[in-house]
Amino acid sequence: MSPSPTASETLTAPPRDPRRLPEGIRISEGTFTRHYSFPGQPLSSVAYHTPTQSVVFLEGDSAEVWRRLHTSKGDTAAALDYILQHGNFEQAPHAAAQAILAEFVESLESADLIGWAPPPVSRDSAIPGIAPAVRQAVDPTQNPELAISQFMADHHVFYSLTLELTYRCNERCVHCYLPTETRLAELSPRQIDALLGEFVDLGGLMLHLTGGELLFRKDIVEILNLARSHGLVTSITSNLTLLNDPVLDALIQLRPRSVGCSIYAASAELHDAITTIRGSFDRSIAAIRRLRAAGLPVIIKSPLLQSTAPGWREIEQLAGDLGCEYQFDLSITAKNDGGLSPLGQRVEDMDLLHEIFASRYYKLYNRDEAMFTLTRPSPDAVLCGAGAAGLCVSPDGTIRPCIGLNVGLGKWPGNPLSEIWQSSPFFSEFGAIRLRDIPECSDCPDFLYCSRCPGAWHAEEGDFRKPTPYTCKLARAWASAQADINQNSKGGEIDEAGNQS
Repeated sequence: MSPSPTASETLTAPPRDPRRLPEGIRISEGTFTRHYSFPGQPLSSVAYHTPTQSVVFLEGDSAEVWRRLHTSKGDTAAALDYILQHGNFEQAPHAAAQAILAEFVESLESADLIGWAPPPVSRDSAIPGIAPAVRQAVDPTQNPELAISQFMADHHVFYSLTLELTYRCNERCVHCYLPTETRLAELSPRQIDALLGEFVDLGGLMLHLTGGELLFRKDIVEILNLARSHGLVTSITSNLTLLNDPVLDALIQLRPRSVGCSIYAASAELHDAITTIRGSFDRSIAAIRRLRAAGLPVIIKSPLLQSTAPGWREIEQLAGDLGCEYQFDLSITAKNDGGLSPLGQRVEDMDLLHEIFASRYYKLYNRDEAMFTLTRPSPDAVLCGAGAAGLCVSPDGTIRPCIGLNVGLGKWPGNPLSEIWQSSPFFSEFGAIRLRDIPECSDCPDFLYCSRCPGAWHAEEGDFRKPTPYTCKLARAWASAQADINQNSKGGEIDEAGNQS
């Protein structure tokens, strides 16, 4: 969403009913923002309010006014001065500028960026009525982050960073894609502080912390505090079984965009069979309840395996009971070191795949990327967005294009992030490959429904230009389900989620 009026309207015509600026304007707690300036282009700003999952993209005068409001912590003098200098007023310029700013502030307030006053929270307080959803996970068609990501990719802004803090884990999941050897050297908090500083200097705003199990690190509270000190919109993926009071307190202070928790089934017995750790389900669920009581947004992340997929609808019910969002993922891949053992866990039943795709496929994700956004590619499209607006850093500092593409581009700190981002030949070489260059893709009848992942291809086939048979199988299942939906629509309109109106 974007505050209205637009930048061009903001400074030229006051509203019919002049408004007064409210007293005590303040920037809402949990608001994160970055400003971007490119030669010959107007200022652009991205603003997040993580407690309510509100996202705003501003350009031109609107971005400049927001920047001044945010920098001054809500003081309106600099914003009014800008409007007076750049506005076109025929009479009473000061009153007109105040009315325009008041209308703009009202739109920011509707986006929760200004004036939001949440009740105090603590790890011991339950908050009734807290919003249960993560908006972008509910309806990707209304997700402004897609446009923001495209903007960053078009301008080659280093906007997002995935930081794998460790490969160690207290669970032994049967489908895990991490390498067999998990005890790598790990960046220290001091190194992570420097790394995040470089990231911010390059325009970074979105940070994803993951593992292994990141709570396995004894210094995790210090790391969470570092993410907060750098003003980053932080997402976390964890099994949460190691959650304790200090970690919860740090998460409350961090105000993360989301906390993703791996839940494999709504049954404790089945979930624990996947993690191979008895009691893991109960510990994860108890931790989710604590996070939700503290008002933190939680996403249940559920990879669908051969043994768990038949009960996928029960995950939806569980998420509703817990007040969480949920995501499914069919992309069970080979290990990063080439091991193929996870592949035996894939859902192979075409009838079951058809059922999943025919119902709520907008809840399906491929390594944290909504499959919905991957549909209807052009033959001229690139393979994927790896490295377009972000990178992944392994526990030992190895820099990769993304978490799913195990191709080393360098190693930090020997190779600074700026060196990789600005000079690595990967971007031009990988970006030059088009789908039409892959024979299996260019002639595929199910091309429009391909949820391709070159990283998975590379891990399984040793070549990110060679599709895996399973990728093609998922495309066939999706295409078949969509064909049935369209055939049964009886003239009614079908939305992108496969629902008839």
